[in-house]
Amino acid sequence: MVTKRKLQQVSYTFVLPAVLLYVVFFIYPSIQSFYYALTDWNGISPDYHIVGMDNFIHLWSESRFLASFKNTFIYAIGLTLGQSILGLVFALLLQIKMKGQSLFRSIFFSPQIMSLLAIGYIWSYIYDPGIGSLNMILNELGLSSLALNWLGDMDLAIWSIVFVSIWQGAGWCMVIYLANLQSIPQDLYEAASIDGAGTLKRFRHVTFPLLAPAITITLVTGTIVGLKAFDLIMSMTHGGPGYVTESISTVMYDTAFNKSLFGEAQAMGIVMFIIIFIITILQLTFLKKREVDV
Repeated sequence: MVTKRKLQQVSYTFVLPAVLLYVVFFIYPSIQSFYYALTDWNGISPDYHIVGMDNFIHLWSESRFLASFKNTFIYAIGLTLGQSILGLVFALLLQIKMKGQSLFRSIFFSPQIMSLLAIGYIWSYIYDPGIGSLNMILNELGLSSLALNWLGDMDLAIWSIVFVSIWQGAGWCMVIYLANLQSIPQDLYEAASIDGAGTLKRFRHVTFPLLAPAITITLVTGTIVGLKAFDLIMSMTHGGPGYVTESISTVMYDTAFNKSLFGEAQAMGIVMFIIIFIITILQLTFLKKREVDV
């Protein structure tokens, strides 16, 4: 007879490989990162010195690093709200019974499965002021005044990248909202209709409150992805023009691989981790409370 203890031992045996991989490829490198952040290591030489908190202190006097904070938060907020709202719109539209529903779901979701680097390069050509299809279309429509240097204008560049990120991520949010919408009992809508509630009132008092779990997922994950922004920025602008589209991740990359200041780059990574951790905890605390209240 198989005892409960033997079952537990077998279970641990199956889990052990995954735990070992997690320790080797995540826990150990994370501990190393904290250690190297306290050194002046250049990433190559075996010789380095412990500098304590100097790397962290130096960050706050770096105007480029401080500017990347602003850009990162603009990107994260724009991406999170934009893809969440657009994804919800797509989901609500696809709830309507119509022909080609599956096709539209595939079309809306397809950008999500593409490589971010590939998307960045494609949209760089679309945005190109000379040969880009966007300006060509605007010119053909007689809207030449709207044909701009989308990635070369210091005021437009970051928003142009945000638009692409929203376009890429909205399909994922749509899937999350669709799953949540399909779990809402139809009885609630029928009861609201009997009480005389129109479409907008049914959305406000029935649909939106019960979408709390999906809203939590899309906002939290969107914020994390936005704060780690790297691929689209590197492939579309490399942080330019000037430094107006640089994120914390791109500055960290440049500091490590172009300036060979790995210790300082590790310090940036730790600061970014702390920021993401704090914001995520605050979001989960507020949004989970809303789920309970609903």
